[in-house]
Amino acid sequence: MYVVKNNLRHPATIFENTVFILDVILFGSFTVVSSFSNAYVPAAGFTAFLSGGLLLLYGNNAPVAYVYDNKVIIRKFLKKYTYQLDQVESVTYTVHQRQYDLVFSGKKFSVPDYYLEVKRFVNTLKTVHNYFATEEGIEKLKNYIKEKAGTETYLLIPRKDIESTLTSSKIGGVPYWDISKEYPVDSEGKKMHLLCQLNFSECKFENMIFPKEGILQFFISSDDVAYGMSYYEPAAQKNWRIVFHEKIDKNIHEEDIQKIIPSSSEIINTPILHSTALEFLRSVSYMSADDYKMNDFIAKAVKEITGENTEKNIYEVLGSQEENIHAFQIYRMLGETENYILGYPSFIQGDVRETMSEKDASYYDTTLLHLDSSCCNGEAMCWGDVGAANFLINSNALKNRDFSNVLYTWDCY
Repeated sequence: MYVVKNNLRHPATIFENTVFILDVILFGSFTVVSSFSNAYVPAAGFTAFLSGGLLLLYGNNAPVAYVYDNKVIIRKFLKKYTYQLDQVESVTYTVHQRQYDLVFSGKKFSVPDYYLEVKRFVNTLKTVHNYFATEEGIEKLKNYIKEKAGTETYLLIPRKDIESTLTSSKIGGVPYWDISKEYPVDSEGKKMHLLCQLNFSECKFENMIFPKEGILQFFISSDDVAYGMSYYEPAAQKNWRIVFHEKIDKNIHEEDIQKIIPSSSEIINTPILHSTALEFLRSVSYMSADDYKMNDFIAKAVKEITGENTEKNIYEVLGSQEENIHAFQIYRMLGETENYILGYPSFIQGDVRETMSEKDASYYDTTLLHLDSSCCNGEAMCWGDVGAANFLINSNALKNRDFSNVLYTWDCY
């Protein structure tokens, strides 16, 4: 249960209550004096002013609505009305009057926007006819997402308690490199530094799409403010590079590689804060709320669960967490703040594939790597303002170990 009532600390309320109290004191005093002086006609007039002040004082401070279970008791002047929550017909906001106008079964009520609990009250009314604002509706949607939009993923768990080696999976640090090959450089001929290295022999889970051994590396430019990403050519590996080492030469030592990689003074811009060892952990990923396919997916979900057609996106279907206390279960389920491979990509400012043709967007159907600033409390890396990076590839290209056409993008708040 909660109560919608006036905010006693609001300046307008303080002013009005002060005026009403002065009215009561002043005309109350006049009424008493007039009565003792046998001036009954003035006393009657002063009593009217006194009653008006008391009435206004009550009306300004008494609760306007009580909400409990599925009922709402709402007051208009001195009269109270009882309705079921689903009897609300409309909720609108009048800007110039700064008030919410509510209609219950044809009767209109107005509540100022500074009243306590008014936003919670309004949000409750907005979602009262929403099936997905109920426990039953949310549970069915969760099960639908698990069945239709869940896929295998491998989390990359940062391990600060493990010291990384030359060939181990890690963020940053010294990369494994065959010194007989040319080290990757950016478009200006400057050496790039290691962003992430994955040694698949450390992944003990069976998955046919990834190799059972070999090292996959991600390099980015050492002095590019965009960390090597190109807004106009996100798949052009000019200032970033992906390299796959199918075979590992155990005779290569870190001392030899130290001589060919950029020094710490040459690495000007990087999202890496500390080199950190990584450990594979099998998990499940669900389509993110901002995935370019989510609108079609949620429309199918609503149709199958409720039988209704909708053109709303998932945020409109569920409402905010303030409007729908059950919505957080879905948003938490779809939100991803880990580092991982495979699964669905997760973006901060929207899926970049939305601006592509359907053919191009559908090509990048697999997450080759997702790195998130929020993972490990932001101690390992930070993409701009706590952002995340995605490397997207085609599933068939990944099976063929073809890393020439990969989409690299990152965004932040």
